[in-house]
Amino acid sequence: MKKSVLAFAVAAMMLASCGTSKKLESANAQIASLNGQVATLNTKVADCDKQVAQLKTENIQYGKEAEDCRKAKEAIKQRMDNLNAALAEQNTSMKQIQENIEKDFKPFEDLGATVTYQDGLVHVNFTDKFFFKTGSSKIGTYGRVSLNTVAQVLRDFPRVTCYIIGNTDTLHVKGVADNWSLSTERANAVVRILIDTYNINPIRLTSAGKGKYNPVASNDTPEGREKNRRIEIIFNPDLEKLWELSESK
Repeated sequence: MKKSVLAFAVAAMMLASCGTSKKLESANAQIASLNGQVATLNTKVADCDKQVAQLKTENIQYGKEAEDCRKAKEAIKQRMDNLNAALAEQNTSMKQIQENIEKDFKPFEDLGATVTYQDGLVHVNFTDKFFFKTGSSKIGTYGRVSLNTVAQVLRDFPRVTCYIIGNTDTLHVKGVADNWSLSTERANAVVRILIDTYNINPIRLTSAGKGKYNPVASNDTPEGREKNRRIEIIFNPDLEKLWELSESK
């Protein structure tokens, strides 16, 4: 009987030992799983910390860029305000130019000279008899004298440039290559007088010839052709100098 009780007790102890071992294994497995989860979470936290640090750095950079943009915007606005003020001043100057030329060219009006103000530019038109004989690009004494008024305008208004454009009618002139060449040479002749005789800076002058392709009247009549044979002088603001002026104000 005692042997049977002893055997039963040993068996019970063995069963209890097996149950404890399984629980321990299960607990260890759970601990290992939790440790893995903790490691994963720690990695994610580290990644989040890196992202937060990067975002802080980017935020600082974006803040600097935003401030730079604000300053650049203010500088551009200031420059545009200066430019608009310079243009407003220049517009007044162009009106003064028109008034001066109209006054000084009164004696030439009977010979067909005209002065007009269009889109902020002053246009002066001379019929070719002011300067040239038929088919010639050589300027006579009378033409040289009349160009003194043009030169004086350029002296009085240093921020103004000048286009000189030659125009012809449709009739071909014997001994001349073509009307376009004649119109160009006539414009060049005017520029040379302004430079050589009146000491105007060449950088302020531009010459061009449009030949018969810019008529202001019909070429079917002598009167219309006379109007088309002309030297056109256009005074306009020097935009490059105005832009430089906007920086200096």
